[in-house]
Amino acid sequence: MSTALSTNQASGLESPPPIVSIVIPAFNRIDPLRLTLRSAVAAIGQLGEPVEVLLIDDGSEPPLATSLAGTINDQQVRILRQPNRGSIVARQTGLKAALGTYVLFLDSDDLIAPEKLRAHVAQLRTTGADISYDDVGAATTDPDQPVEVLRELPFVSTVEELVLRVQPLPHGPVYRREYLRRALQQPVIPPLRECDAAGDVWLYYNLSIHPARLVKVTGLFSLIGVHEEGRYSQHWEKLGFAALGIMEAFMRNCPNTPATDAARTLVGECAFNSWRRLPRGFVPAYNRRLLAVWRAAPHPERMQLGGPLFRLLAAVFGRVGAGRLLRLRNAAYTSIRTLDDVALKRLS
Repeated sequence: MSTALSTNQASGLESPPPIVSIVIPAFNRIDPLRLTLRSAVAAIGQLGEPVEVLLIDDGSEPPLATSLAGTINDQQVRILRQPNRGSIVARQTGLKAALGTYVLFLDSDDLIAPEKLRAHVAQLRTTGADISYDDVGAATTDPDQPVEVLRELPFVSTVEELVLRVQPLPHGPVYRREYLRRALQQPVIPPLRECDAAGDVWLYYNLSIHPARLVKVTGLFSLIGVHEEGRYSQHWEKLGFAALGIMEAFMRNCPNTPATDAARTLVGECAFNSWRRLPRGFVPAYNRRLLAVWRAAPHPERMQLGGPLFRLLAAVFGRVGAGRLLRLRNAAYTSIRTLDDVALKRLS
């Protein structure tokens, strides 16, 4: 891919190291990727400091270097091509190659506000935090229209609360690179290809047992765009099975120590609340597996499993009994299914 040379490069001087590495795994999805790259370039321009963009071509055909030739020429983009191994491995490839002090992961249809890098870098420098995160807005093609608020994230103080209870969008957090490398040097959950549909969940669960200093950057800097190409979220069943596999691997592999109690508690909370939200008539084995993850976790009273009605019912029928009663209000699976029987059987 052609790239513009900086003044230092043109004069033969060594360029300063990047302050941020933007890692973008991509596979074939070209039009949304162009918007993602344009979004990143706008944010780099507002930051006004060296930034590298690492575009990980996960076996696209034709290669991304061919598909994007000549379309990005105002900022250096380094394309790293690998055989198709999925987004989890692609992110790892990008992280290993990254040189920036901080790292931002973007999927190939993610958008960020032009002010995102400037706001996050300022806060990270001021506070010395390992992770910064922000709020979520809806992207618009009309510059005269304000960004719509989709989700304002709460202030939290621990990494396990952030990644397991708050669960920012994958392109919300900006990480200190050395923190990521330490945390993922020996991940609790290996990079499982069958869990690729929930790659952000894989990352979050692996980070959940590694303490980090956090800072909330208030502002609608992580944006959701609109496009017609495929998304994992179009098939919630695929996301659900991938996330369940990650939960199970976490509970199998995570050391059972006081230092991991908080993370294991929140994984159990996630499993229970996912079970409570399941539609009526969904795969029985999936229901049983979620409850098994919850039962394997610590069960302190502070678990957030429901509101006043749930707590009232739980006092009489127990937590699972209360959950079964309230699940009767859920939609039937037949009304919200996105996969046929053959595809669903392959997942289960």
